[in-house]
Amino acid sequence: MRILLSLLFIVTSIPMLAQTKVSGRVTDKKGEPLVGVNIYFKDTYDGTITDAEGYFQAASSEPGELILIARFVGYKNFEQAVSKGSYTLNIVLKESAQSLEAVTVTAGSFAAGDKHKASLMKSLDIYTTAGSLGDVSSALNTLPGTQQATDDGRLLVRGGEAYETKTVIDGVLAGKPYYSKVPDAPTRGRFSPSLFSGVMFNTGGYSAEYGQALSSVLVLESNDLFTEDVLSLSFMSIGGEVNYTESWQNNSLSVLGSYINFAPYVELINTKFDYEKPTESFSGSLIYRYKTKKNGMVKAYFTSDAGKTRFKSDSGVEGQQYITQSKNNNYYGNVTIRQPLNNTTSLKAGASVTLDNPDIIYHTQHIQDKETNLESRIMLVHELADGLKFRYGISNTATDFLQHYQAHPDSVKYKPSYTDFLTGVFTETQWQISKNVALSAGLRYEYSSLLNKSSMAPRLGMAVATGKRSQLTASYGHFYQNPQSDELKFTDQLDFEKAAHYILGFQSGSTDKRFFRIESYYKKYSNLVKYGSGEYYNPTYYSNSGKGEAIGMDMFWRDNVSVKFLEYWISYSYIDTQREYKYYDFKAKPSYISNHNFSAVGKYWIHKLNCQIGATYWLASGRNWYEQNNTGLVTHKGALTNQLDLNLSYITQIAGNQTILHLSLSNVLGTDQVFGYRQGPIRNNDGSAHYLPISNNIKQFAFVGLFITLK
Repeated sequence: MRILLSLLFIVTSIPMLAQTKVSGRVTDKKGEPLVGVNIYFKDTYDGTITDAEGYFQAASSEPGELILIARFVGYKNFEQAVSKGSYTLNIVLKESAQSLEAVTVTAGSFAAGDKHKASLMKSLDIYTTAGSLGDVSSALNTLPGTQQATDDGRLLVRGGEAYETKTVIDGVLAGKPYYSKVPDAPTRGRFSPSLFSGVMFNTGGYSAEYGQALSSVLVLESNDLFTEDVLSLSFMSIGGEVNYTESWQNNSLSVLGSYINFAPYVELINTKFDYEKPTESFSGSLIYRYKTKKNGMVKAYFTSDAGKTRFKSDSGVEGQQYITQSKNNNYYGNVTIRQPLNNTTSLKAGASVTLDNPDIIYHTQHIQDKETNLESRIMLVHELADGLKFRYGISNTATDFLQHYQAHPDSVKYKPSYTDFLTGVFTETQWQISKNVALSAGLRYEYSSLLNKSSMAPRLGMAVATGKRSQLTASYGHFYQNPQSDELKFTDQLDFEKAAHYILGFQSGSTDKRFFRIESYYKKYSNLVKYGSGEYYNPTYYSNSGKGEAIGMDMFWRDNVSVKFLEYWISYSYIDTQREYKYYDFKAKPSYISNHNFSAVGKYWIHKLNCQIGATYWLASGRNWYEQNNTGLVTHKGALTNQLDLNLSYITQIAGNQTILHLSLSNVLGTDQVFGYRQGPIRNNDGSAHYLPISNNIKQFAFVGLFITLK
């Protein structure tokens, strides 16, 4: 770390020809050096950071009097006017009311990244968590509040379905964060962890800034300006990737491309499917970053991907198989700006667009969707006083959906569609009353042009210190979400679905040492979409008469210091949830829910061998699954499931370039994972339904990757 900070200090130092030069040291009130303090001249591009001992050297060629600013999270800003010449300053930063020792309202949230106080999982942690294979959702599924669902691949949070979690990148919506989901096969997230400096995963009770999510939000913050040119090459057992970044004084441009092909892999192993076209995909991204004069940041991110897979599955009926095919073209882009307007006010604004075109064949059905999501938003943040922050904003989301559907190649083609404009307005206050008490209060209003309905959602949160590094947290809020496309394409005579969250928690310790957290929650669902009798394309088939509830407890423990070179975390979640919605005519536990979920993750650095080994073990109690017979739905209980994943990362050099050899093996014990059963598309000869096991396509998965960084 000291070497890295020293290198950053050298890279960001200004040539000695500048007119104004300032050097010195930054410490806290105890005289301890502060590392990584941002030192810059106001309204210029000139600045640096403090090194491992707190020293800095900054200079600027801008004429006239300048304002030198020292800024560090948890401390009050230091400002001093300087003119042409050389200065030596010994700066002592004072803790603010929002210092690292202060309580923060964190009910339901797990933060990751250097910019967050409750840092739990950085991008590197995601890559090195055994079993994640570089997927954000897979890594987050080792945290409490989630369901272990390797058959699905998406985030299922505190009883909520996958659609109840929204993904946001730099404050704006990412409309389709996962690749297309088809029956029998899990999916994974579209976005690489390497793109992001911070991850905020909120399992409930989140800010009024975010709407249209009944259960949770996943907030991804992309990397800021790159300061050096980098070329990275990745050679993997399933494909390859290239990543190049060109940097200048105040801007940078990154270009990424990847190719994935499972054909060689499936030739070597046994899979549940009979592949006619193993998964093959292409993706490319372009990222531009520009640092403005007032220490703001403009980012533009564009990415697209295309993929296809086709396979045959056993129907359970002797001698009959059925085809599943998935083709998808997806395009996503956003432009965002983060700009201080003065010492107390900042602007955050952005726009995003998602174009998604999945084309799916399932047995005789052919489904082609064309969906466009366009969101724009603007937010102002005012720091009214030390510890008192006020923010408000407005957003508009336009959705255009068109589907081509054929139940059989010879049947009529349906073309249901809809267009919606969703307007959201919010305001929120965060008040750090003292180091021992923090409050937050917000209100969100939304209006849907399609539904012709509006909602008003209050949000409240509080934190109270119980010790030097411990606190109690509580939050409450109402959360609304539009019904899904599969319902809105047939009728607009529906209302928002609704969930109320009640959360109480306790946490103690420091996330970079030892950290413990326990939370209990209660969620009450209402206005859920329920299906009635009649034909599915008839608007009267749908209503908002569904309801449900979820009650649970989450526990989390992380330890980075007890054993040298070892870090590990343990999480446990209990949930009891029932819903009467969709086609359920009684309160049923959803088929994706396990009452008990346990995860243990460990990573050990072997210094002599220059490598890290990792292990992840998870265990989940059996799920319910439902069989339709002449008397109605019959409830069955699935078996307990568990899995052990291992990985190894070896760091070396090839031709003087940093190289990582990564090996990963999923389900090393070869346990059979049968999560339940679902109704198949082909009926038995007597007309009865046949139920197929829900299990992983590949029982065990091995991955080998070689990652080389060239500079």
